[in-house]
Amino acid sequence: MFTKKEKRMVGEGHFTIIRETERYIEFLSKNTKHCWIICKSQDGIGKPVMIYHKHSRETEYYHRHWKTWNVAKAVESIMQHDRYVLGAAD
Repeated sequence: MFTKKEKRMVGEGHFTIIRETERYIEFLSKNTKHCWIICKSQDGIGKPVMIYHKHSRETEYYHRHWKTWNVAKAVESIMQHDRYVLGAAD
């Protein structure tokens, strides 16, 4: 369900992929160590990409962050969130 281009957006550079299925990709930010899931919906209703987040691998559950139109926008939003977290730590 994810294209090769979408997988490259997540798997190259900024993130480390933890798990990949047909429906979602779970990955770790190398900068903040936050964990993310990008999940693609098949229902065709509204924004098809859901983003889930947790602050560390040790945190038991993810919480729903937001929905967006495509994987590129999801990755852009996650990278923006990382910049915010890193800036808040200064």
